[in-house]
Amino acid sequence: MKRFVTEFFVLPAYHGDCILIKTFDPDNNEFIILIDGGTSQTFKYSLKKELEDISYINILILTHIDSDHIAGLIAFFNSTLINEIRIDEIWLNNPDMIEIDTGNLISVKQGDTLKTLISQKSPNSILRGISTEDGEIDKCGINFLILSPTPNILNTLYESWKSQSPESLLQNNIGISSVNDDYTKSLVELSQIPFITDKGLNNDIFNASSIAFMLKCPDVSILLLADARPEIIEESLIYYGFNEQKPIVADYVKISHHGSLNNTSQAMLSLIKSDNFIISTNGGTANHRHPSRETIGRIVHNSNRSDQKLNIYFNYNIDDLRYRIGDFIIDADLTNGNWDAEHRNNF
Repeated sequence: MKRFVTEFFVLPAYHGDCILIKTFDPDNNEFIILIDGGTSQTFKYSLKKELEDISYINILILTHIDSDHIAGLIAFFNSTLINEIRIDEIWLNNPDMIEIDTGNLISVKQGDTLKTLISQKSPNSILRGISTEDGEIDKCGINFLILSPTPNILNTLYESWKSQSPESLLQNNIGISSVNDDYTKSLVELSQIPFITDKGLNNDIFNASSIAFMLKCPDVSILLLADARPEIIEESLIYYGFNEQKPIVADYVKISHHGSLNNTSQAMLSLIKSDNFIISTNGGTANHRHPSRETIGRIVHNSNRSDQKLNIYFNYNIDDLRYRIGDFIIDADLTNGNWDAEHRNNF
């Protein structure tokens, strides 16, 4: 199929991520990228419908092994739809991915691993691990600049996986979202609070192992941060020569970890120039609410934004988000900073 304009879809993925990108190579042949699958319900209620009109996926990317990113892919590979879709290449990092599904956490259970499902249902797919050692990857004229994870983080993930049960790893991974957000301060005040994460990298290893990258298509660039840690992204951007005077420029930025408190720092944002930011969340869960007002404050009032109007897009209705988590954005916020908030799924 010929294509002349890139489209991408940030699907309603509950508290997770699921992004479908339809772009094109230099000969205008369509090139399809699927990033994560959201929760198992994501496949049932949104991803399945999008995939029914697709006969191939050029690259499928599982950014990391949290259930709100992998469960929808497990559901996809367990469905009959997988028999109708050719997948050329699959990017994933894991020593032994375990079938799940308890909703919020990964759990060990008897059954096929994702790798086994891939070998059974898509045996001709190329499996590829990804780290910053890969640098830039070119696929049919479409460029991926890999920003996360580092090899050291992957080694820590694999060592931890071998030495501890997945349940204990997950218990260490809890508590990194915005639970006690501050709704009394203005966004300007919140943006000035020094960024201090409440977990070290080794205690947030699943998110730290996220595959994050800058995607450059012929007509659009998208910075896709998965659930990556800001210090890793910052380190990678500096390594590639970006700084506050010469930031990386992206048409769109998919904010890390659903806009939660601990994954978007002022220092990282100072290295990025964009007028369009995307947050994927339905408001989170009872224990992990997002997005954080503090994160929104950092985005709107970051030191390196342009004079142009800034847009923050949400993949769920903003009033529905307010109903779930409270007034994370109020009318007064929109009067300061030349910005807007909008519900949008298709770009």
